[in-house]
Formats: sequence, C-alpha cells, structure tokens
Amino acid sequence: MTRDIDAAAVGWSTDRMQNFDHIFVGGGHNALVAAAYLSRAGHEVLVIDRNDRVGGFVRSAELAPGVIYDPFSSAVPLFTSGPAWRDLGPDLQKQGLEILQPEFPTGVSLEDGTTAVFPRDPVALAEEADRLHPGDSSAVAEIISALGPSTGAAFGLMGQDLTSDAARATLAQLVSDGKGWSEVAELALDSARSAVSEIESPAMRSLFGSWPAHVSHGPDDAGGAFWTTIFPLGFTGGGMPIPQGGIGKLAEALAGIVSEHGGVIQTGATVTRIRVADGRAVGVQLSDGSAYRARNSVVASVNPDQLYEWLLAETQVPEHILAQARRYRYGTGLFQLHLATSAPIPWADKRFERIGQPFLTDSLDGLSLHVAQARAGLLPAWPTMTIDSPTAHDATRAPAGTSVLRIQVTDVPTRPRGDAAGLITTDGTWNDEVVNRYADRVLEVVERHIPGLTATIVTRTVVTPATLAAFNPNSGPGDPYGGAQDLAQSFALRPIAAAPGHRTFVPNLYVLGAGTWPGAGVSGNSGYIVAQYLLDS
Repeated sequence: MTRDIDAAAVGWSTDRMQNFDHIFVGGGHNALVAAAYLSRAGHEVLVIDRNDRVGGFVRSAELAPGVIYDPFSSAVPLFTSGPAWRDLGPDLQKQGLEILQPEFPTGVSLEDGTTAVFPRDPVALAEEADRLHPGDSSAVAEIISALGPSTGAAFGLMGQDLTSDAARATLAQLVSDGKGWSEVAELALDSARSAVSEIESPAMRSLFGSWPAHVSHGPDDAGGAFWTTIFPLGFTGGGMPIPQGGIGKLAEALAGIVSEHGGVIQTGATVTRIRVADGRAVGVQLSDGSAYRARNSVVASVNPDQLYEWLLAETQVPEHILAQARRYRYGTGLFQLHLATSAPIPWADKRFERIGQPFLTDSLDGLSLHVAQARAGLLPAWPTMTIDSPTAHDATRAPAGTSVLRIQVTDVPTRPRGDAAGLITTDGTWNDEVVNRYADRVLEVVERHIPGLTATIVTRTVVTPATLAAFNPNSGPGDPYGGAQDLAQSFALRPIAAAPGHRTFVPNLYVLGAGTWPGAGVSGNSGYIVAQYLLDS
C-alpha cells in the first residue's frame, strides 16, 4: 500500500515534485533490467544516472571515426544464458538488438606455440583435449560434469537472492548429501589449480584454470574450482555471444524498453541522498537540489560503502552494518589495451580467426605469479591476458580493412607501488609514463604469440584502474568487479555479512549491481532478482 509523503517532514528542499512507483539510483545494466521488467508491467519508473548515458560499463564508443569499440565489458554469455534474456529477449530484439556467436567461445595460446580451442560440442572438445594429451578428455569431462545432478540447481541460484527461504533450502541440499559435505561444497571451497590438476596438457590446464581470474579468483584462491566448472558449462551451452554493433546496443535496447513503456531516464544527474521517512525509503535528493518521491521503492545500484556511508548519511544506520560497510574491500584492477589495426589478427592457428576470447599466457603458474605480483602492488612482470577482435565476427564495427582488438589484463594493482620486473618507475598512480610503458610490455607479450601484430596498429587507447575509478564509483579505486569477490564477500555474504542479499534494513530500499550476488559480469541477474521482489510485492 502506498502512502502520501510529507515533503517538509522528510526535509526536502522542494515542495512540489514528481512521483514515481520506483526510482533507480544508477543506471547500470542490472538497474535497466529491473526497470524494464517493472515498466513493462505498468509501473512508473525513473532511472537516474550520473553519466551521459545509461549502461554503466555496458557501453560502446568510437576509437576512431567509424570504428566502434567497447571500452569496458564486451561479450554477454552470462546474459544470454540467464533469466533476463529468457524473459526480455523478444523485447530486446524488437529494439534492434542482434546477438552474434563466434564458432569457438575461447581458447589458449602458449608462448611455445601450443594452441587449444574450446569447441561447444562435447565430442569435439574431447577430441581437442586428447589431441594435446591422450586421455585428457576424461579429466576435462570430469570438470564439466563436476556439479552432476546439481547443475540445474546451482545455475538456478544465479537468479535467486541467496538470503531467500527458497535459496537457503537449495543451498542446504547442495552442500550436504545427508552424510557429510557434498562435492558441490568442495567445489565452492577448492581452488582452480586443484580442479585442473588431473589435466596433463599445459595448454588445456591453463585454459580451464585461467577463467576464474575473470571473477577475481586467481588459480590458488579458495572458491576458484566452482568457477572452473561454471565457465566451461556456460561456454558449452551459451558460447561467447557479442551484440552486433557493440555491447552498448544492449544498454540502448534495455533503455528502449523502459522508455517505450513510459519509464523516464535522466542522465547527467547525481543522487546525493536517499530519503527515509517513517522508517522506509520514500525518495531521492539530487545534487542540484531537485527531488523525486518514490511510492513503492528506491533501488540503489551502489556498493555498501556508498550506500550506508553516503546516500544514507542522514539516516540512522545500525552500527554493525556501518562498520562492515566502511571495511568493504576492493580487489585488484584491470588494464585494457584497445587497438585499431590495418589487418585482422595474424593467427598462426587459423581456427583462432573464428574464436571469441582466447588467453595468451606462458602457463597457469605464470598466471599465479602474475596475480601474486599484482596483489603485492607490483606491475606484473609477464602478464597473462585475453584478446578478442569483434570485427572478426561483426563487420559493422569498422570500415572494411580495419580491425578492432581488445587486450584485457586482469589483476593489476589499483595503485602500483613498484614493478615486478624492476624496469618501470612508479609513484602509486597510473601516470602517462606508467600507462605507456606497461602498454608496451603487454604488446611485447602479445608479439610472442602473434608475431607481426604490432606492426599493424593504427590507433591505441588504454583503460586503467584510474579510468575505471573516474568513470564508475562502484569500482572504488579501480576494481572492475565492484568489490573483492573472495569467500568473505561472495555467495550469501555479498555485499556484506551484516546486510547480505538485495534487501536492506530500510523497508522499500533495495540494492543491485556487481556488489551484490551473483557478483560481477554482464548477467542482469541481480536486476532480475530485485524485479521479481518488486513485482511480487
């Protein structure tokens, strides 16, 4: 039931203001997913975002005239395999969204010239594993089938608030077999290195063991084994899809659904306070003094430090929640090198011309060293990375003869205090010299795998942790995952143990985004979760 709000009692500076059923603070893709569900159902929705357009890290831009690149996120396998795509897919397609699918989702190139691809067909994958080392197909099959009959339930949790009664019941069944802890519980605590230990081929071991780094889990981190299974399962079922014309088309299509159904999107605006009256969230105040009332909910796409320390600064926040919010931790950063080249990637293995996002690495051990150096605040001496070229699958992204490439290095220090190779002088910032010299190092590694690539570069631009921090407050000092995703800030403990899930201690106030379960990645799942709560209320 909605109630009228006394603006003066709340302390708003404006006596007359517009009312909406739901107000979203931040317009990342999860917020847009929830807003699309609600607006489709006839709710009056307002989405407020500080940037020039909504979408957060889901955006595209021009690298050069007519050359479209994705500065941050790129592929959408988590989205197209999730419930938001199932429900909103037809509407998104009506908005013009088209999804393209590379033949091979991923693969790996080692410096000794060994390569491997990941076919979606299980038989072809088994053949690729045995080609590299006879008998490895059995070890690969064990990783992919590690969840066994629990696979459906485990994937179902990706679209559930883990604090709900239904999710708690599922979790209890997953982690215990009635006699002791289950194999699923072991996966949730084990490392990626342990999970791939039965694979003999260094290339296939690196391929499977490296993907957890894309959710901030190094090869030796607890919890990595779970993602070592989840990623290949996702690739088998959903591939490595990309939106035609750039990932920004996804944000545009989601926003199109909201607008088509009467929702309002306001960009270039910053919310400074979430207003609480009579113990419930009732609206928002903006930096320009304007304000909006919320009849049913305020949904904040922010991390707990921003929510409890800043947006609710005028509300009495329980001390145990506030204390944990202040201790909310951010992980390592991300370094991306975006290139326009005068030719396609000159892969020696021609299968890679049809690949989505392969790794370039010297070994799984090399990735472990890379992660350890980054966490010690050092620029990794010889980084592992992924590389993708959307123009190999999407001719609309650049004029004929031009290719677009993204080289992504996960796990770099947000504030580099040294260089593991001892060659780059650092001062704790990503200054121009550090950026350019590290970009050169990344290209040196790339050249080992793809000789001749650097000679084709026409334009380059770099994304660093400093870029992320300036663009999106949810990245803190430059963490692309919206906060560390170790066990203490993951699963049912995300975003913080004192206030887990997507509800808050304030009635009518919800949270979503990478800081909530299921964490980082373009999945739309937290938006789906919050939308279901609000549609059912």
